[in-house]
Amino acid sequence: MHHVYLIPGFFGFANLGEVHYFRAVRETLERHFEAAGEPVEIRGVKTFPTGSLRRRGRRLLETIVENGSLEHAEHIHLIGHSTGGIDARLLASHTRDLGFDREREILRHKLKTVVSVASPHYGTPLANFFTTLYGKKLLYFITLLVFVGLWRRPISAAAGLLGMGFRIYDLLGLNEGMLRQITNQLLRDFSPEREKEVRLFLNSILEDVSLMVQLTPESMDVLNPAIEPLSGIRYVSYATVSPPPLLAIKRSRWKELLTPLEAMLYSTLYVITARPEPGFHYHLPIDPIEAVTRKPLPFGLDASSNDGVVPTLSMIHGEFRGFVLADHLDVVGHYLRGPLEKRDGADWFLSGAKFDLEQFEALWGDVSGVLMRRR
Repeated sequence: MHHVYLIPGFFGFANLGEVHYFRAVRETLERHFEAAGEPVEIRGVKTFPTGSLRRRGRRLLETIVENGSLEHAEHIHLIGHSTGGIDARLLASHTRDLGFDREREILRHKLKTVVSVASPHYGTPLANFFTTLYGKKLLYFITLLVFVGLWRRPISAAAGLLGMGFRIYDLLGLNEGMLRQITNQLLRDFSPEREKEVRLFLNSILEDVSLMVQLTPESMDVLNPAIEPLSGIRYVSYATVSPPPLLAIKRSRWKELLTPLEAMLYSTLYVITARPEPGFHYHLPIDPIEAVTRKPLPFGLDASSNDGVVPTLSMIHGEFRGFVLADHLDVVGHYLRGPLEKRDGADWFLSGAKFDLEQFEALWGDVSGVLMRRR
């Protein structure tokens, strides 16, 4: 029996009401395992949105223990998106003081694979910005938009903001009053129970930015040598890359350009992420070949390349499976849906990556093959 754990990034939720962080990922993996005749249980990890890496790593360990995987699983696999990949690496290392020492020793023998997708192994300049006063508010705002966009069509949320007089150039000048006004506006149709849950989650972001401090290039430069990997575990990574803002607009469909908030949001985050911290380096550049199509990327690859959140060369670690032409949230199922799919997803980054169902299936099909040791 395979037990697979899906570990979210700094948005930190496995599901919020009917909203799932890993949209359709669980179902896709289950389908591939079933086709191969391999029994599998897949669980999401509800971790802390911006809590420290050690706190998140301990929560991951607690989840595995609570779910009985140490007794019932033959093989345990960890899949982390964004910061979730660092959480997985931390647990699958010689790092001490995570608790459950006896259980962790059992886990060491059952843990077979650690997969990181779009993870900041060398840090991200965006984390430096998110530790500032403006950055904390922008992170709150982005998280709010993601939640609302996942619950209803993103164009409706954008229309609500523009309808209340919100201007695009206000994005970096958000004050407490404006945040409260936007929050009240966008949550007005939520049920009381769901609204309370979302507000608690959002408030936790303003109260604790420990994670952002640890994800800066400076902190990861210190942390990486301390995360000593365990023997016998396969460490695999995938990197995402999306077009620079000007190219993104050229590659976007004309209907997408009718929602300028998405383009502005992506452009703002991309530009911040594209500025490497002086004196700190990512992985050395390698051939820019797409993991899915095996074709060259349609644009160059350097230290400024990113997916709107994490520098692409910061995502390379262990056995590297290749680059995916996608923005940061595309790969966990939050891309613009086509006519053959249920249109209950949201695409909050107007990146022009044009990630679609075929690429999604190919990516997670490859991950499935890795977990079953067939690739």
